[in-house]
Amino acid sequence: MGRLLSVDGLSVAFRGDGGDSTYVDGVAFHVDAGETVCIVGESGCGKSVTVLSLMGLLGENGRVTAGTAFFDGQDLLALPPAQLDHVRGNTLTMIFQDAMSSLNPVLTVGRQLTEAILAHQPQPRAQAQARAVQLLARVGLPEPERVMRNHPHTLSGGMRQRVMIAMALCCGPKLLIADEPTTALDVTIQAQIMRLLMELKTEYGMALLLITHDMGLVAEMADRVLVMYAGQVVEEADVATLFARPRHPYTRALLRSVPSLQGGAARRLDAIRGVVPEQYEQLPGCRFFGRCELAVPRCEVLPQDMQALSGGTRARCWRAWMDGTPLMTPEGGDAVAAWLETRRGQNDPLVEPAPDNPVAAWLKTRSGQGATVVEAAPHSPAAQGSTQGGAATDGAAYGHAAPETATSGGITDKTYPARSGEAPAAHGEPPRSVPPTGASDSETPANTAEGGGAHTKPQPEGRRGQ
Repeated sequence: MGRLLSVDGLSVAFRGDGGDSTYVDGVAFHVDAGETVCIVGESGCGKSVTVLSLMGLLGENGRVTAGTAFFDGQDLLALPPAQLDHVRGNTLTMIFQDAMSSLNPVLTVGRQLTEAILAHQPQPRAQAQARAVQLLARVGLPEPERVMRNHPHTLSGGMRQRVMIAMALCCGPKLLIADEPTTALDVTIQAQIMRLLMELKTEYGMALLLITHDMGLVAEMADRVLVMYAGQVVEEADVATLFARPRHPYTRALLRSVPSLQGGAARRLDAIRGVVPEQYEQLPGCRFFGRCELAVPRCEVLPQDMQALSGGTRARCWRAWMDGTPLMTPEGGDAVAAWLETRRGQNDPLVEPAPDNPVAAWLKTRSGQGATVVEAAPHSPAAQGSTQGGAATDGAAYGHAAPETATSGGITDKTYPARSGEAPAAHGEPPRSVPPTGASDSETPANTAEGGGAHTKPQPEGRRGQ
């Protein structure tokens, strides 16, 4: 299969009262011809904003700040509006979440569908109308001639979504983007719509980029899966690998939160605590840190980059790079340092110093300030004492009084106790966001909220990034 869409380094920002806020940050992925790629993640992670930027539909207060998006040999982000109009709705089309708000309420279905055909395929109007009737019949609408004369508000939700599908297919696209196309539909209609999309995908030989919250749908339809969190892709894998062996903690949490028939009535549904952070573009480290069950202090401050793993999988987590190696060996040794040592000499940006290495640059600014996350230290008895029964657990650092753990190159991590006047974190819960010793106010992590305050992120006009 040939490469149809290739997105690299895509960043999108929206203007607000306090300036620009980044909603999509360095997103990179591709879609091959005839392939089905699913994008999953919670609301507010930037899924819809990503695809809207490809279509040039961000609105007046949104703009692409970086990146390229080559579709069929053309960079969509660099095309003038007139040229983009020749691509959008023709070879690249999109089905939106809410068909009612996407259709013009004062025009008949027939007029809107006919105009879409004539915009890209000039022909006699009568011929375009006949084509529109054929499309409505193909998507399963009874009495298509009558539907042509109806206004959108007279149709049911499922019928309106079928009209949108017919409009998206009118010019035989190479790539169809479907942004949660079954939103607000009952489960029976949802199944019909998704079955129809798969039939049409095969019939037209097109690729499908699907945004969804339904992991069952992903398992059934996807060839590859992108997991997005806080404006970034945190994991990419083929569908079988993702479900069999998820590598990022967020992906694992998503899969555990899916209801299952296994386990009986006693099985408790897992939930991901907290919400997607605001102002996430200001967080220096892992953006899932505040909700991750496996987080350690280094995760909050050290940048996490996408790394290629075995089998074509990519993940944005240093635990995934270690292929599941625990933080410490049962004997109390530092497995992280041992693993990093095997990477030296391989031009690994996590290990080797480089002018553009953000980890090295950040560590250099902290060196000499007495910060325990930077200064070299021998293996600490406290680190060995943090094991339980001789074996460390991934969450052993939570809820304890500032044990130090030796890490790569003598760098030490430290878990900080609760601030004065606050209750300490319960065992198994992540520690509060407290800056390392010696940090200045400007170096305090952006998600720290003194006194229980919260950051408020400017919202893009019209809709929040999904």
